[in-house]
Amino acid sequence: MYAKYADDEGVGSEVIVWPVPYEGAVSYGSGAKEGPRAIMRASLEIETWDEDYKIDIRDVARFKTLDYFEPPVSGPKYVFRKMYEFLKQHIDPKKDFLMTLGGDHSIALAPILFYKEAYKDLFLIQIDAHADLRDEFQGSNYSHGCVMARVRENKVPIIQLGIRSLCKEESIKLEQDREITTFFAKDLKEKTPQEVVEKLRTIIGSSPIYITFDVDGLDPSIVPGTGTPEPGGIEFWWIWKFWRVFFEQMKNRLVGIDVCELAPIPNQVVSESTVVKLINRIICSYFRQTQSFIK
Repeated sequence: MYAKYADDEGVGSEVIVWPVPYEGAVSYGSGAKEGPRAIMRASLEIETWDEDYKIDIRDVARFKTLDYFEPPVSGPKYVFRKMYEFLKQHIDPKKDFLMTLGGDHSIALAPILFYKEAYKDLFLIQIDAHADLRDEFQGSNYSHGCVMARVRENKVPIIQLGIRSLCKEESIKLEQDREITTFFAKDLKEKTPQEVVEKLRTIIGSSPIYITFDVDGLDPSIVPGTGTPEPGGIEFWWIWKFWRVFFEQMKNRLVGIDVCELAPIPNQVVSESTVVKLINRIICSYFRQTQSFIK
């Protein structure tokens, strides 16, 4: 589906897919640079029919895949700059829906701030095992462990789902920063998707949203292929139902999404298959609300 050689481009809203195979800011396991290719390959194999909605993803979205981004070797700060320059030249934030496929989580910063420039009241939904709020990590302010700190410097409020790993510095920030709302993974096990969405409605209001989806936010039993796995993550059917409830009740504009930190395991396709299922769920859940033929 997302690959350029897909047979059927579909109809409906256009989703621009940008593969960014960069992992120069990882700190533990490697392989995230292979994530975009693995996701696109899996997208050709996974069924695209959503039994809940009785629609196919092709009914609501058509995909335009850009060339692979070629990251500079000078470090994540320069990758950010080059990505941001590309977005300014080729993407219209008021019209284009961009889905960026990483790569490590550092690649999320450029599209987030790009959309923030166009939507001053933008809210960020962060699916993640880690808070990513360190000011500096391993000598860089642009590491995958710092991306949310840079987001907050640019005054983007954050909703975090699935957090279960953070340092003391990050814990203090969460206690002090009233523009970050965190649902820890252990708390999600005791809350229904409906209960979480009701809370989000009071926080986000009608503001536009952007989703940054670090796949290690999911439990490693369903996505073992990631560089920094943490036990006790979000369960598949919880997040599956969450997207439906969220988009049916919130009805906010979704301006873009990135999917990061998939590190495919050789001779095993369960991780990328799960990720594609959830990407398709987000796309169907959101764009079905914007299509006039949906009952």
